[in-house]
Amino acid sequence: MKKYGFIVFCLLIILIITFPCAVFSQDSSYAQTINVQLNGITREINLVRIDLRDPTYRVEAAVAKGQVGKVDSLADIAVQLADNETEVIAAINGTFFNAYSDLQPAGNIFIGGKPIYVSNSGTTIGFTTDNQIELAYLHTSIKGSINGNWEYPYNWEVWGINQVYYRADANILYTPDYGSQVNAGNKTAVVVRNNKVVEIRKGVSPIYSDGYTLVFGAQSYASMFKIGDAVDYKIQYSNIDFSAKNGKGAPKEWTHIRTAIGAGPMLIKDGNLVLDAVKEGFTGEKFTSRSQRSFIGQTADRVLVIGTVPNATVYELATILMDMSLVNAMNLDGGASSGLYYKGEVIKNPGRDISNAIVITRKKTNPVRLELNGRELFFDTDAFLENGIVMVPMRGIVESMSAEAGWDPATGTLWACKGDTKIEMWNENDIVRVNGVYRKLPAPVLVRFNRTHVPAEFLAELFGGTVSFDATKNMVIMDLNIVDPDDIYEKAVNAYAGGNIGEAVELFHQVHNIMPGHAGTLLKLARHYDKEGSNERAREFYEKFLAIQPENHDAWLSLGWVYYKMNRLSEAKEVFARLTNKVPNAAAYWIALGDVYAHYQIQDGTNARMCYENALKCSSDKTQISTIQSRINKLNN
Repeated sequence: MKKYGFIVFCLLIILIITFPCAVFSQDSSYAQTINVQLNGITREINLVRIDLRDPTYRVEAAVAKGQVGKVDSLADIAVQLADNETEVIAAINGTFFNAYSDLQPAGNIFIGGKPIYVSNSGTTIGFTTDNQIELAYLHTSIKGSINGNWEYPYNWEVWGINQVYYRADANILYTPDYGSQVNAGNKTAVVVRNNKVVEIRKGVSPIYSDGYTLVFGAQSYASMFKIGDAVDYKIQYSNIDFSAKNGKGAPKEWTHIRTAIGAGPMLIKDGNLVLDAVKEGFTGEKFTSRSQRSFIGQTADRVLVIGTVPNATVYELATILMDMSLVNAMNLDGGASSGLYYKGEVIKNPGRDISNAIVITRKKTNPVRLELNGRELFFDTDAFLENGIVMVPMRGIVESMSAEAGWDPATGTLWACKGDTKIEMWNENDIVRVNGVYRKLPAPVLVRFNRTHVPAEFLAELFGGTVSFDATKNMVIMDLNIVDPDDIYEKAVNAYAGGNIGEAVELFHQVHNIMPGHAGTLLKLARHYDKEGSNERAREFYEKFLAIQPENHDAWLSLGWVYYKMNRLSEAKEVFARLTNKVPNAAAYWIALGDVYAHYQIQDGTNARMCYENALKCSSDKTQISTIQSRINKLNN
């Protein structure tokens, strides 16, 4: 850090404000031009300042033409976000992208609280709904489950979201932000709608608006799925461990961030110059040489500052921003991508179409925030007040409750399902049908911005709970009596590992009552009762598990032994024989089948000996070989 202090000391910086493009306006945003002299060289800096203490401002990330991997002009990307309720104030180019090849971004992009592109490198700037700013070295990982099982062999993970990888073993999750389809080539595409696998295929595969498509280059993952499986995934955040080649470091809370863009390097944090381009991997000539630069930062009094600087290194950029009293700042994409837009005017026009941008909008009214069971939710449309009644986005909320939602275009029926509860509704109609029974709402269903909104109090009444409004935060607070079976399952697993067996079993049964097809719970209960010697209960849960995961050979082996202990020998023989057919080189399966033939109620020594001899051919374990030989000797005697 000493060399950066030396740069600050040696560079003579004189800021001369020559003229503003617009005077301070009542909406607390303005553009200006500043002349800066560094070592006798004058640079004209274009800036836009926006007071983020005004809650009607919102910082957004936007991708060209609404899709990852497209390009467009900065102005056209910005105006995508304009509508009857939203004015576009300003925009600046965002993260890096592959301008000369596949047009893919090269940094994180978060929209509406969700990552639509992941890159575990560099710096990420995040914005909360109330316009707080956070700079982070962010690492994102994506882990998934099949039928509620988050553990081996039914857990899976992907490398990223909406990326194009050319490696044959790449595993990627594609969302509708990528487009309506993806070409999986020779990899396996697992097409998901409403958290259910609906298709498994290769080549060009659909990405549905109510789901996503997983593309697996690793056959070990691809072979785990079957049509009808329930799948889910979780996003986990941590700090980047630069010492481990951008590996996963300490966990980090990031779920409160609504919008984020990743680029870098970080220049200033908490008022301190922290530039370390080499650590972040920015070592190319375009970072060490002078070039057109774009940046984003903030002052201590929460004024957002975005701008462009010509003919500067990132080190010089950092010193300029320090002298401008920014307390947080980072470098964005630059060169021909550098551009700045303010209120319909392109102040600095990029030299090419770009991939993405940071766009600052202003709502006509203060946006209504939404919290569900202690966690703020972000959607592509906001809650709003209609004649004093709080209207909330239906699909987003029910999907947050692990439920399903959809639309029947043939009848115009909007529907949502949660467990045994099915809701049917119609736009601009205050009558809904719940499990076939008609009910009247406090206000009609309204479709705004292509999203269905319903009265918040209706959901509270339907699922049990309360609705309140925090005027200081302009936030709807919904506390609904809903539980996430995966959360209970995790508590049960931890309790079992900690020796609290009774508590764990009770929690596993709670999960089973909520989600009978939760495969992880079924297997845990089966193993528990098997260990306890409760054969009938073990059989029950092994059979339920195998109805969902029929290719789990270990579970079949365990079920076979349960049958054996219950003296259901014909069923045990059938299970073990099937296993030897499927995996003929597994000694354990031959031993099990041999034991059935050797049972005193069957006493088929010929077949028992044949099984044991096959087991000997498969085994290389000395202890196992000794056990097999003792069985053969017992037959001979």
